[in-house]
Amino acid sequence: MNIVQKIRASHLNRHGFIDALVCIVVFQAINVSLIVLFCNLDEGPSDDESRSIWVIAFFMLIMAPLLENLLLIGFAAVHEKIFSRTLLFVVSPLVMAALHFRTPQNLPFPSFIRLTELFFFFYIFLKQYDLHKFEIGKRKAFLLSSALHFASNATVLLVLCLFDFYIDAETIFSAQPGE
Repeated sequence: MNIVQKIRASHLNRHGFIDALVCIVVFQAINVSLIVLFCNLDEGPSDDESRSIWVIAFFMLIMAPLLENLLLIGFAAVHEKIFSRTLLFVVSPLVMAALHFRTPQNLPFPSFIRLTELFFFFYIFLKQYDLHKFEIGKRKAFLLSSALHFASNATVLLVLCLFDFYIDAETIFSAQPGE
């Protein structure tokens, strides 16, 4: 049995957690790479308005996954109490995608793509929580769902930092001698 088969047969992957994790990371890496390569990202905030990379990383990697997943699970719990499970996996991710959609500047790509992407990410987070909450408990299922959210945000930061290093190296090595 090779390593991939062992991982897929592990207890953690019983409900597809590892598969979802790999899918989210690969999709997010491809998505952000395409945005960086084909869209104009020079319209960001000026240096006066920009925040430290450490503040952004702390918020995106620690606070956002925990708070957004807690809010998502709260919406799902309220929806489940009022309407039972009818459209649970449609309404809650849509509400979170709508709340999450506000951006400070114009997006360099169609808004429909971002809204669809947010919906499917929140759908995956909620589905993983729902699949694991009875087996391992609500708290651990919440942390598992937050780990998926963390991986998604970490992939975005990693890809953006790698492209930033590549652009910096390109400008350094393209300098003409004597200038």
